[in-house]
Amino acid sequence: MSINCFLCGKRLDWESNCFYHSQSIKKLISFALYEESKLKEKIILAKNEGYSEVFFDLGKKIGERIKNLNWEDYFIAYVPLHQKKYFQRGFNQAEVLALGIKEVLDLKIFSHIEKIKETKDQSELNLEERKNNLKDAFRVNKKPPERLILVDDIKTSGVTLKEIALELKKKGTKEIIALTVLR
Repeated sequence: MSINCFLCGKRLDWESNCFYHSQSIKKLISFALYEESKLKEKIILAKNEGYSEVFFDLGKKIGERIKNLNWEDYFIAYVPLHQKKYFQRGFNQAEVLALGIKEVLDLKIFSHIEKIKETKDQSELNLEERKNNLKDAFRVNKKPPERLILVDDIKTSGVTLKEIALELKKKGTKEIIALTVLR
């Protein structure tokens, strides 16, 4: 497990923040590097073949690894899928991860983030295209809690997490920790 600045990747401990980059997302907690991890193939296969239980089990393992950190007053939120993508896949991997984490940490789920714009798959785009692709793609439908753990399976450019964080901040969230399996 590593705790890093969301933007520059600077290694942090639980008590510290990056001096330069803690505006939208306070920290990123991830468990493996995307290019170096054997989990990459497992995650891609599970998403494409509908193995949602893989994500629930990963969520429980993540919950066990982070339960010693101070999660008082935090809620768990997850990156939503567009309705069309959700029905194609049959599940949202970030939601299932969040449910696994919730089972261990016993935190409440905030499920009022919606992807309102159908977009291209981020993995097919460069950084500039990713930013434009997700512009105005998310909406927060209810006043969010002040402290959130925002869960996704993979962080590559961070655009998805950052766009959601900006919407949450507009609605009143003060502190966001991004949590991903891979980065």
